[in-house]
Amino acid sequence: MVTERAAIVIPLCSQVDPWLEQCVRSALRQGPAECVIVVTSPHTPESNLAVLERVAREERRLEPMLRPPGAGFAGAINAGFAAAGCERVGLLLSDDWLEEDTLAACLARSEDLVATGRSAWDADGQRRLWERVPSAEAYARLADDEERAAYIGHFMVFRRDCFLSVGGVDPDIGLTGADDYDLPWTLIEAGASVGCVERSLYQYRDHEQQRLTLRDRGAQVRDLARVLAKHGIDGQRAADLIRVKRRWYGEPVYRVLAQFRAEQAAASDQ
Repeated sequence: MVTERAAIVIPLCSQVDPWLEQCVRSALRQGPAECVIVVTSPHTPESNLAVLERVAREERRLEPMLRPPGAGFAGAINAGFAAAGCERVGLLLSDDWLEEDTLAACLARSEDLVATGRSAWDADGQRRLWERVPSAEAYARLADDEERAAYIGHFMVFRRDCFLSVGGVDPDIGLTGADDYDLPWTLIEAGASVGCVERSLYQYRDHEQQRLTLRDRGAQVRDLARVLAKHGIDGQRAADLIRVKRRWYGEPVYRVLAQFRAEQAAASDQ
């Protein structure tokens, strides 16, 4: 039985209205969620705000709030976690959605950070493109903290005091990987425990519109370099990691994954 108080935070700059509504309603369907906090931006369009206003009239647990002046993506997430006031807080991005029992499955685990598997869908949310399910056994075999941080993905549920103790999402490293790479890495270095829910509960919309991973590849590599430097990785190891990870920047994952699999198949035939 779930006994801890829990919330879900959704940072929002600008989103396709139906996608935003699907995201928010999926969060509100999580029975253990005491509140769903959507942290908006001064740039959030009126149509998005109208979606939130309409849903909030139906559901009191929805709590829109404006991010602090000057705060970006990291600041929006941090503000939402600060306002949540619950022992456990989940992080959901505004173009994605959750299976109905996602939060309950995460709260059944006791670790400081709990991550689920995810399925990726096309922009219409009708065709499954790929799936990634974590394994506790595979996680235990990973060699170091970098590999452990890279293994973790959305959906993530944090112990709020643990999240706040490391300062939350670091605004100084940029946008790429701030929430789902640098933050887990920082928590793991600080001694946080990590658990995996071995089910695809997070539904990821692998589209070609606006996602942080679709930003200019050069800008994303600069963010990655800052993350690696922050954690003391430089020289050849940093160069190798940048070479491997940069191919996934600037394009939808499904497209890069198809190319990657084709290269692997070609290599195996030689």
